[in-house]
Amino acid sequence: MNRTITNEETEQLFQFCRRHYVYHYDVQIELVDHLASAIEEQWKQNPELSFDNGLKNSFKKFGIYGFSKIKKQKEKELKRKYRRLLWNYVFEFYRWPKVITTFILTMALFVLFQLVQQTVWIVAGYAFTLLIGIIIYHAFIYKKLKLNILPGKSFLLADQLKQVTQAYGFIAQLPSLTYQIFNFSGTENISNTWILLGLSFFLVALTVLLYANLFFIPKKIKEHFLEQFAEFAL
Repeated sequence: MNRTITNEETEQLFQFCRRHYVYHYDVQIELVDHLASAIEEQWKQNPELSFDNGLKNSFKKFGIYGFSKIKKQKEKELKRKYRRLLWNYVFEFYRWPKVITTFILTMALFVLFQLVQQTVWIVAGYAFTLLIGIIIYHAFIYKKLKLNILPGKSFLLADQLKQVTQAYGFIAQLPSLTYQIFNFSGTENISNTWILLGLSFFLVALTVLLYANLFFIPKKIKEHFLEQFAEFAL
């Protein structure tokens, strides 16, 4: 019968990962599984090999920066996964049937631009509305979307959630950015029909993108976390 990793040895592998600066539990799981499989493969050839020597041999294959490379690779995979989900969600608003809503909102904004002679006030109003919205979001909504994890545990998935919900810096700069753009152009009103139509399209698309980033993606990340690590959630 082939020798296998015991529960005690599994815990030693987790400790080994922590000693080598891998603190995210979801990354540790992958590394422990990889190390355990590598050690068991060695035991098939040499059952008398000690666990410590088997671990040393397995770790050598990672190289000096092996663990950090795997962590970075995991981060890239997560970002790629949720970036794909984000854009798929946004593009739904430009496919049937949601494109009807997007079209109506874009045309409504376009008509408003034509009725109001001061384009800058509409754009500035939009920017300040977003700013107020993000304050409300941070004060009341973010608490419901964030992950509450047992003390002493760190997850790459939880860090990803923090990153996608912190669009505050960009939104906070919108009022100032709006002023600078119109000040640079030397006008407070845009009369070109195509520019107004493009601006209407851009603002509606930006709204959809922000909604997806602040609501849809955090919800998905939280769902995925609870599916995989429910026992660590408070």
